[in-house]
Amino acid sequence: MRHSTYQSIYKPVSSASVQWSTGELRKKMLQLKARPLLMKIAIISLIVIIGCSTMLTAFAGGEEDLLSGRKVIVSQGDTLWNLSVEYKPQQMDTRVFVEVLKKINKLSSNSIQAGQVLILPQYDDK
Repeated sequence: MRHSTYQSIYKPVSSASVQWSTGELRKKMLQLKARPLLMKIAIISLIVIIGCSTMLTAFAGGEEDLLSGRKVIVSQGDTLWNLSVEYKPQQMDTRVFVEVLKKINKLSSNSIQAGQVLILPQYDDK
């Protein structure tokens, strides 16, 4: 029984198709290696952007610069935003001043009423 009648159900593999497959495999591997690099660059960029925006807010003024403030009586139609725009330091972000105003006056919301007395934070002009 030297010769068999067995025939493979698979096509014979030529060396050209093997080389093509390894070339495609190399391309895919390079693409997969490039993705983590792009992700690292994107994450680092995001961290830098967030860090810069945080630095701007930090230099806008903080509670350590606070002095004892003066008082203001809320008039009809006044809002925390309007009062903040009027009394905040020029270089300070209005949102930061609103939050400090709420904290100093122990306000849990942004609503204020006419006749209410608010303490305004004042900052040292260093």
